[in-house]
Amino acid sequence: MSLTTSLVIAATMILTTLLADRGVRRVTWGRLLRPLLTGGPIALFFASHVVTRGVGLAVEVAGALAGLLLGLGAVALARTGRDEATGEVVTRAGAGYLGFWIGACVLRFAVGYGAQHWFGQQWGTWLYLHGVAVGDIAAVIGNGIVFSVLGMLLARSAGIALRARRVRTTGFALAR
Repeated sequence: MSLTTSLVIAATMILTTLLADRGVRRVTWGRLLRPLLTGGPIALFFASHVVTRGVGLAVEVAGALAGLLLGLGAVALARTGRDEATGEVVTRAGAGYLGFWIGACVLRFAVGYGAQHWFGQQWGTWLYLHGVAVGDIAAVIGNGIVFSVLGMLLARSAGIALRARRVRTTGFALAR
């Protein structure tokens, strides 16, 4: 997979999520699973050449862990509660939440662009010297980017689900 492809996948998944989360939205299973069900298969289709050992695997896992942390950070910026008018569990995602997601997207683009134009030779040499085959270097970097998006989507969905569960048991109200 090329880095350009991984960045297009990342942008598509993030924009889909932003459109689903902006403003006040009901918490439904469809809303929680949609980004994972649409983005997951796309990412896994393009990330078919996963390196399963050594530094290559470490880079891919680091991408996923970074995504999980970013996703938890994003969820922390969204409020969850009951809509006073309807009593339904909702989230409210404002400018901070959207800015965080956009910042994460820009960071991923910078890493991908940098790997192609700024520090690609240095990163490729480092990966090669640490046991990653020349033919796997682009896949490892691209997979790290895509796995960071998947991690962020997973943390987003799990975080919203856990917060919604807490609201259902405590009855916390969220004013419009």
